[in-house]
Amino acid sequence: MSTPALSQDPGARAREIESLILRRLSSVGQRQVAEAIGISESTVSRWKEGEIERWARVLVLLGLQVVPDDVKCHPAEYIESLKTLSRRCLELESKRPGPLGWD
Repeated sequence: MSTPALSQDPGARAREIESLILRRLSSVGQRQVAEAIGISESTVSRWKEGEIERWARVLVLLGLQVVPDDVKCHPAEYIESLKTLSRRCLELESKRPGPLGWD
């Protein structure tokens, strides 16, 4: 599963987090979530009326992200170093001579 890069705008990031939570809540089901944490299904339903949005803004404020289980997170410096290495390898590959006549 691929996810889009998170927006730098805090409001947009909060909406992305809220959207991800709501999609997962929909796929898992309110009843299952409610039973798992020992609350009523109606309480979970009421979360959708602003509580999830509020917590999404708190997560952004705290500098936290919400990502699916199958997504791996890596530090930005690591990703940048991989990009640099990839660019360098592609540059070298484009300069490599073609096949020799006896190959």
